[in-house]
Amino acid sequence: RGRTGTSLKMLKLRTTNFKFKKRFLNKRSALRNEITTHPAWKGAHSLCEIATLLKECDPFTYILSEGMDRDHFFLSFVDFNGVVKHKNVRIVQFQSDWVVKNGTGNFHVSILDLIPDCPHCSKAICQPLA
Repeated sequence: RGRTGTSLKMLKLRTTNFKFKKRFLNKRSALRNEITTHPAWKGAHSLCEIATLLKECDPFTYILSEGMDRDHFFLSFVDFNGVVKHKNVRIVQFQSDWVVKNGTGNFHVSILDLIPDCPHCSKAICQPLA
């Protein structure tokens, strides 16, 4: 009887841990999905190709592209001087949650919050490349 009770408790604990872990990993997948379905997503392009696409664009126009691994991306944008810049964007674990981070910059819960933070502009001014 004691052994069965212990087994049931362990089973419940494992199930609870699995549900938490699944929900936790789903946040990571959701962030990845948010980036790859964003209107600015261009997929696998070199940074030179991205720079060519943005060359004649208005300031604060941006593109999201594939990075070096599955949690790494690039945010490329035209700054206020008309210069194309590339920023590393990573999905990382921070204080028991998955967030997006720009290099050594701030942590954000969504790519929508990170995008205007990189070129230092408002959400109303930043526009994805059409």
